[in-house]
Parts: sequence; structure tokens; C-alpha cells
Amino acid sequence: MPSVEKIVVNCGLKSINFNDKLVHPILLALESLTGQRPKITRSTKDNANLKIRSGMISGVKVTLRGTKMFLFLDQLILTILPRIDYFGGFSVQSLSKEGHFSLRIQNPQDSLLLESEFEKFQTLGPIDITIVLKNSSYEESLFLLTGLQVPIS
Repeated sequence: MPSVEKIVVNCGLKSINFNDKLVHPILLALESLTGQRPKITRSTKDNANLKIRSGMISGVKVTLRGTKMFLFLDQLILTILPRIDYFGGFSVQSLSKEGHFSLRIQNPQDSLLLESEFEKFQTLGPIDITIVLKNSSYEESLFLLTGLQVPIS
């Protein structure tokens, strides 16, 4: 029987590598969206093309499990996704062969929780959300996600 194992919310940072003070608004934004304190991820290797050194901040992520996971999933489906302009649903291609579902929110500032303090969160980039399903195939996960009312077209 397929079930939702965890939800991973990730926000990659591009221009913030040189100024660590700009990470704090992103930490606050993800904490207010998910209800859990995010973890700062750092790069493990040097990359000269991207001007990244080992140990620089590369992103922020939150792993949600249990009741916080289902609260965030309800908030995502009922409040965040309907507020996206020209949103017609996600394509079936966002579902992997293993049954994991990945999506990207380009403008997370449109969320009800972040809209009140828009000035603080202008540096916030796109947010990647991965819904990890366990014990599921492609068809079973598609059936489970449509049952959870995730808009898949």
C-alpha cells in the first residue's frame, strides 16, 4: 500500500554565496512556510566555473515527516497552489519512475504567509518540493496523489 514517507522542501541559493547575512530572510521564510527550522546545506567540492569553494552555503532545506508533513501538504494544496497565476496543474512528467513527485514554485512570495512581509522575502528564489512516496509504483503513486487532490493534468 503506497503512503507518503516525507516531504523535502529545498531552496537553492545563487548569489548569496558571498554574503551570509542574506541567508536569514530565507531561513525565516522556509520556517514560516513549513513550521520547522531549516538546515543550511554547504558545498562539499570546489567548482571554479560557478565560483564556489568548499564549505560555502549552497542552499537551505527542510525534511518534513509525520503531522507537520500532512499540515504542509494541506497548506500547499489548499492555499499556495490556487494562488499561483495561470496555474493549470502539474504534468505527469513530474512523477518519477519510483513514484516520487517533484514540483517547483517560482514565486513563493505569493503565499499568504509571506505576503504580509513582502519586503523581507524579495531575495527568496524558487522553492523545490519533493514528495517521497514509499511502497509505490508509478501507477499507484499517481492514484495516491490524485486522491490527495494534487492537481495533475
